[in-house]
Amino acid sequence: MPLLRLLCLLALACALPAAGWAAGFKDLRYGPASAQLADVHLPAASSATPGLAPILVLVHGGSWLHGDKAEPDFIRDKLARWLPLGFVVVSVNTRLLPDAGPREQAEDLGLALAWIQRQAADWRADPARILIMGHSSGGHLQALLAADAPLRERTGARPWLANIILDGTPFDLPGIMAAEHAPFYDKAFGNDPAYWRAASPAAQLSGPNPPTLLVCSSLRPQSCQRSRDYAQRLMAHGGQAQVLPVARNHGQINADVGGDNDETRAILAFIDAQLRRRAGD
Repeated sequence: MPLLRLLCLLALACALPAAGWAAGFKDLRYGPASAQLADVHLPAASSATPGLAPILVLVHGGSWLHGDKAEPDFIRDKLARWLPLGFVVVSVNTRLLPDAGPREQAEDLGLALAWIQRQAADWRADPARILIMGHSSGGHLQALLAADAPLRERTGARPWLANIILDGTPFDLPGIMAAEHAPFYDKAFGNDPAYWRAASPAAQLSGPNPPTLLVCSSLRPQSCQRSRDYAQRLMAHGGQAQVLPVARNHGQINADVGGDNDETRAILAFIDAQLRRRAGD
């Protein structure tokens, strides 16, 4: 076979969508900044659920400093799991340090969510059935957006169906910053206690939040304790929350979601319960 023809066939094979994956749109803008981008992955028609599709929004981690919406370890297994189930999957980038601090990044996420809610009909998706899944600092951003009603309202984002937070532990920043902590917290949150409170989901929490599943690493005892503490706060404010300890490290908790494991099955059950709840409203 001529080399040129072989290369063309290989390129075509690489371009073909995976099972359950109809099409994708890369680097769609939801705001004016160069980093305010989202990738939209659409399910194949054969895998679509009846009616409008639910939407899973993904928010990567990276200590508020790095990370990307298309990192293979972050996105691959999640697409392989949820696209065949008929979900539209939207992976979001926000601005990062030093261009934007954590509060500003949470505001970016709100702008992205408002854009997703406006665009959903174009994707044959349901803006009332949006679930957000964030890892690490991405989990902090979604928790802050959910907790801080004035911040969320400024962005135009409407309430969403549920949160899945993957080992995102900085819920009580004044407490974290007052104790021994990793140096990247200083880079992200500085030394101003007022900013710590402003960027702290626990400090901004004032009412019920979407039902929340907090997945935590049982290999990092502080992670699960902080998740339990925040779950108690959410329930005290009239919300629903549950904690799922997983015997995986911080990175594995993220990379393994979507695979054939108990963690994924628990997340699927939580999502199914939220969709059923919505259907019964």
